[in-house]
Amino acid sequence: MVDSPNVTPESLPTLASVVFARIVEFTRRPVAEQARLRAQLEAALAVTLASVARRNRLMLDAPDGIAIAVLADPVAALDIAERCLNASVAGVPLAIAINHGAIRMAADPSGRQGLIGDALGTASAIAHFAGPSRLFVSRAFRDALAAASPSRAVTLRPAGIFTDANVRTHELLAVDLRALTKRRRNLVIVGLAALIAIVVATVHFRPAVQRALYAGKPAILAFDVFPEGEVFVDRIARGKTPPLKMLELEPGPHNVELRRKNLPGLRTVVDLEPGRTTTLEIAFPPDEGHGFFHRLRNWLTR
Repeated sequence: MVDSPNVTPESLPTLASVVFARIVEFTRRPVAEQARLRAQLEAALAVTLASVARRNRLMLDAPDGIAIAVLADPVAALDIAERCLNASVAGVPLAIAINHGAIRMAADPSGRQGLIGDALGTASAIAHFAGPSRLFVSRAFRDALAAASPSRAVTLRPAGIFTDANVRTHELLAVDLRALTKRRRNLVIVGLAALIAIVVATVHFRPAVQRALYAGKPAILAFDVFPEGEVFVDRIARGKTPPLKMLELEPGPHNVELRRKNLPGLRTVVDLEPGRTTTLEIAFPPDEGHGFFHRLRNWLTR
C-alpha cells in the first residue's frame, strides 16, 4: 500500500528510484524472529524516511522486507539504502538493492492499491543477487544518481553481470566500502551530537510507518486453547477450537468469550491491529474436575 496521500493514480506512471530491502532467509525463520527483524528494520527506516517529503516517497510491504519508491531524488534513495545497510551491519541480515525506472499504481484482487512497474520488479530481482550486508544498484540507478550528485555516484564500483530467473542480464554496481567508511566516519561525528533527537524521532515516527505498512489488512486472532472451547466474538458463535486455529477480523476492539460445558465462560476484550496476529492462550480445568468445579461454583454462589 502507498504511504503518501499526495500520490494519486493521475500522478502515475512516473520515474522513481526503488529501494528494496530483503531480510535474508526470512521465511525460514521462526515467527517471533520475523517480527523482531521487521521491527528493527522499521526502526532503522523511521528517521531516514522522516527527512524525505511524503509527497516524494511511496512505501510498500514486501513478503520478506520493505520496498520504498523515491520520486525525483536518487540521493535520498541512496541514503535510505545506506541506512538499511547500517541496520544490516547492526544485526538485521538484509540484502539491499536500488533500481531506477517506471512505476504506476494498480489494485490487487482485493481492491487495495499497490505499485507495479519495471523499477519495482527489477529491484526485487537484484535484491536476490545481493547477500547479507550487501547493497547492489542497477546501471539505470547509477546514471540517475550521477546526474543528481556526481560525488555520490563515484562511491559505486562495478560488481558484475548477473542473470535473473527470466534470463535477463543486469549490470550491477556495489558501494565502495572504503569510500562509504570515510563518509560514515564523518556522519558519526554529526550523529553522536544528534543521538537523543534520533531516538525521540524513532519513537515518534515508527507507529506511522507501521500504520502505513499494514493499513487495509485484516487483523488475525489466533487461539491456543486446552483442551477445547466454543468461540464467540462479539456474541456471535464462530466455532470450536480446536480445530479452529485463527480468525480474520476487522481491526479494533472485539469482545471474545470462550465457553466450555459445565464451566463459566472466559471473557476478554482484544484490541486488534491491522496486519498483526494476536494469540489468546487459555487452559480450562481438566475434564475430571468438571463435576467438582461445577458443584463448588454452585455452593459458592448460593
